[in-house]
Order: sequence, then structure tokens, then C-alpha cells
Amino acid sequence: MKRDRLNDLPNEILLHILSFLMIEDVVKTSILSKRWKNLWKYLPDLKLHTSEFSNPYLFSECVSGVVSSRSMGNHPLRTLDFDRHGCFQHKIFTELVKHAMSNGLQKLSIVVPSNIGLPCSIFSCHSLTSIYISVSMYDVKKRTRLPKRLDLPALKSMHLDFVGIQADDNGHAEPFSTCTELTDLYIDECVLVYPSSVPREVEGILNIANATLSNLTIKNTLTHTKLRPVPTFKYVISTPKITSFIVNGSPFQESSLPERMKVELCLS
Repeated sequence: MKRDRLNDLPNEILLHILSFLMIEDVVKTSILSKRWKNLWKYLPDLKLHTSEFSNPYLFSECVSGVVSSRSMGNHPLRTLDFDRHGCFQHKIFTELVKHAMSNGLQKLSIVVPSNIGLPCSIFSCHSLTSIYISVSMYDVKKRTRLPKRLDLPALKSMHLDFVGIQADDNGHAEPFSTCTELTDLYIDECVLVYPSSVPREVEGILNIANATLSNLTIKNTLTHTKLRPVPTFKYVISTPKITSFIVNGSPFQESSLPERMKVELCLS
């Protein structure tokens, strides 16, 4: 009688093998045997990409199934990699993210349209060490937004593409100073989103103040959205431990900044 060497492997190795498969194929393993029926629910790393599905409806159905199946138990989740272009049920997305946050998520990567808002729990998750957020459309009013302050004490790396950053009533924002472990920050075509009370003539300020930040990259060449000019604002950089500062693909030099981009350095 032949031994089933695959079934002899411990769950940790089987889950590692499953992590290389597309989620559709991972779920199908539940029909192999009694042991495999629930194994896929313990995946510590979830990759959910629209591109892996021939039909958008199947993607939504799969994500909904993943959420409902995992919510029945306390299954640790290290990584969530979610990539969705086009419309999507906001409730399912919110439930997925909240489930991840409550199960020790460390690395979060989200690529979504601008009309999908992010649950506030993302920005107060104490287990997160890495965040990647990319918004695939950029209407300033509808942008996915970063709050005024972040409560992410374990965060080491943050990458923001086309994300709005909420300013206060003075047109100022300082979201990163409370991230006491942050070392890498990448800001790509982000803008300040002002309250309606802020006069149009006020120049906004994005204060990147952080005591631990060592690598900072800013890409800021966007001048118009589909509907209107992008509001101008000034960057104030207060990062005493900075070792690498890249602006629009090159090491920072004030003389080479685009006309609309203003940067003030306070490195002491």
C-alpha cells in the first residue's frame, strides 16, 4: 500500500504550499479529504486579486466565502494582499479588513478604486508593520483618505499612492509623527483634502515629522485630476534621522523641484 506522503506533511508545510496557489484553487482543496476540508481557512497569508478570476462576480463570491468561513474561528492572519479594480461591495470589503485587523495582521496591501472607503480600524491597528495603499482613480473629493492622526505604533513601512490626506481647519496635516517605529515612507501623488471651511487662497502644509524615519520618497508631478486642478500645498520635512530623501526619482535638490512643489527642510 502506497503511503500518501503529502498527507504525512504537517499543516504548516501544507499551508506554505497552498500559499503559492491562486485562491480559487486553494478553496477547491477542501474536497480532497476530511483533513483538507478546513485546512485552507488557516492560511496565514491571503492574496485576493481580481486578475486571478475570469468573472468579477466569482471574485466577489470568493471573497465573501473567505470572510464567512474564516469568521467562524480565530485564525491568525499575517498578510492581506487585496487588489480590486472596478466596483465592489463595500460591506464585504469592510468585513474582510476588520477580520484581518482582529487576527493579528502585520502586512496590508490594498489596491482599490477611490470610491471604496477604508475602515478606520486600519489606522489604529497596533499589529501592522507594513501598509501599502494604492487608489486606482483620483477624484479629489472621493479619494480614499488618511486621517489627521495615525495610531500605528508598530508600523515600519508605509506606501501611499493617490491617497488623500485629511487636513485640519487651518489646512495643515501631520499624520506620521505618532508612528514611533516608522523607517520607510513613500508618498506618490497624494494631496491634502481640506475641510469646506478652509478658504481657497490658504496654502496647505503637509508636515512629515517623524523621529525614526530614515527613507523618504515623494513623487509629486500631478497638476490636474479629471475634474479640477490639484490644490497646492507645502511639504515641511522634520526628520532628524533621514539618510535617503528622493523627490521625483532623484536625490533631493531644492533647485530641481517642480515649480508647483515646495519643500521646507527642518532636519535638526
